[in-house]
This record gives sequence, structure tokens and C-alpha cells, in this order.
Amino acid sequence: MTSSYRKAFLDRDFVEDKDGYLYCVVGYVHPPDRVLAYLKYVPTQSLDTIWFRGKVGYNRVLKYYSSVAVSESFKILRKIKPHYIYYDNVFNITFIGVPVSEIRKHYIPEERLKEIIVNGGEDELESDLAELVRYLSEITNIKTQYFGISGSILTKIHNPKYSDIDLTVYGITNSWKLIRALREVEWEKISLPEDNVIKEWALEVSKYHPLTPKEAYLMYVEKKMRLVFKGYRIFSVHPILMPEEIDEKYGDKTYVPKDLIKIRGKVIGNKLSIFLPGRYIVDDVEVLEGKEEFSEIKEVVTFEGLYSGILDVDEEFIAYGKVEEVYDKIRDSRYFRLVVGSAEAKGKDYIKPLRWLR
Repeated sequence: MTSSYRKAFLDRDFVEDKDGYLYCVVGYVHPPDRVLAYLKYVPTQSLDTIWFRGKVGYNRVLKYYSSVAVSESFKILRKIKPHYIYYDNVFNITFIGVPVSEIRKHYIPEERLKEIIVNGGEDELESDLAELVRYLSEITNIKTQYFGISGSILTKIHNPKYSDIDLTVYGITNSWKLIRALREVEWEKISLPEDNVIKEWALEVSKYHPLTPKEAYLMYVEKKMRLVFKGYRIFSVHPILMPEEIDEKYGDKTYVPKDLIKIRGKVIGNKLSIFLPGRYIVDDVEVLEGKEEFSEIKEVVTFEGLYSGILDVDEEFIAYGKVEEVYDKIRDSRYFRLVVGSAEAKGKDYIKPLRWLR
């Protein structure tokens, strides 16, 4: 994948606006004049920060991406850049859209990684990143050009002592190959963190999401959400679709919000479940709470990264979220989908495999 000419805005890219604010791109479908993204880092005069690029310091607005956390960045932007928050008539949601006319720089993960690999890294974190990518490439046979780096390393504001590695991997086939290799095999240089670290994470997650500490713990261990390279370097993997794999253009479909409901169902397709938004094709849907008319739900979609890639094909699950009626203009069809990670659900939505509840 050569990307020196890549113009598409892909999930986990970053954009910088004319005032130096840094935003992380969300998903793949954007209006022609805006990029859907959330505010992640803001330049600051204060020296009391760990993120710097040259002499410019940055404050981190969002610790991690979640629908609840995104509403925090809304608050900041409402005060300083209210025109970035707009109502989208295609998705029928209020979201942050950085005007294309105000973007000063588009940060591309695979280009930044290539630069680091070529120059060997300018600090120990960059060197570890280059070594990690070569190691993953070796054990999976995925070429290094299909990897990228997001987050603070992408924008060159990272701190070698504190920053994690937010690795991106491109393409459906490559992504599944890497996810399976990390989930199913124990590798010499890669491990789960210490058990107490996972338990601490699970406890923290259970405070902000409708998961028990036990469920959050199971999720971490099954998904191997954050791993450790060489015993000390934390990294996570974020699958990204390649431009030619994106099956929807802005305006092809319209999404109309209906209601909040709880369902039980079975997964019949999960090929796109590891991406953001994660998509599960579902069947045998039974409405547990809410209107019976929504039992015709065809897919469950999560904008909450926690729930991506947690269900296998043929697996039964329960989920709570917002029903949307989708009008597909290309195929001239209508169907219902359940969305997890909506503003309406206020952080109470979820997807859980039934086996967790037994």
C-alpha cells in the first residue's frame, strides 16, 4: 500500500487545524466539506504536560475514545470552535466535523511509520516501534508497508517514557491474520500484561461502561486488547480498512434514529467486526425490551471500540442500543440496525456474548 498520494481520510488518521488542535479521525464516511473526528490534543502554554513537539506543549483532552468521552470534547469545542459541532443530515446525529478548509495538516499513519523504519527511530520508543513492526511482519508475513502508527507518535508529540504504541494494520485479510496470530499463539517477545494490571483496567472500565469487572476482564484476555512487547512496551492494534475496501460513500445511506431497545440474537457474519465502526451481521433476533417491530434487525454496529471483534460467527449475544432505520439509496432498500456507542444511550449500551452470562 503506497500512500504518499493517499487523500482519503481513514479511521485513526489525525488532522491538525489552523490553530494547532489535533483531532483523531473516526470511521471512513465523511461529508465532502468536513472530516468527522474527535478532539484529542490541544496546544498549551503550561509546562505541566508530558506531550511536546519542539517547544510546544499539548494537553490531552480524551484519554481514550468512547461515546461518553467524546461528549467531553464537545464541551471544549462548544466554547472555542462552536462551528465544528454540527448536525449531520445523513447520519442524523450531532457530531464534530473539522471543516476541510481549516485543516492545516493530514497525518498519515503508514507514512509516519515508514519514516521511522527508514531512519531507525529518533528515540527509544520509535526504535522499539520499528522493532515491533519488523517482528510482527516476520511472524505473520504481513509486509511492513501495511502497518502504521497513530496517536502521539504519529503527531510527533510523544513522550518515550509514557506513550503507548497505537499500531494500525491495513486491509481485511491482513487485519484478521494479525489479530488471530496475537490471540491464538503465544509469542516469545509478546505477552499479556501482569494479571493485576488487567484487573485494574477491568475495574476502571466497569466504572464507565455497563460491564462487570469480571466481564471486562474476560473481554481483555479474550481480545488481548493491549499487549506488552519485550516485557515493558505497551501496544495495541487497530485494524483499518483500505480505501478500496470501503463499501459506502457519504450519502449512499441515510440513518434515522428510532428507539432504544435490548435484543438477543445470533451472529452470522463478523468480517467487519474488528474495524470501527465494528459490524456484525445478525439473525434470529428477539426483542427483550422495546418494540417487537424491531426484531427485523439485520446488523449490530458498534462505534464503541470495546465491543469490536468480540463475537464469533454462530455466537449468541445480547445487546442494548439505539435502533436506526437505514435507507440504502443504491440498493433501494430499507432495514433496521442496532447501534452501540450513540449519544442517546448515554454510555449504557453494550454487546455481550451469552457465554459471559452463563
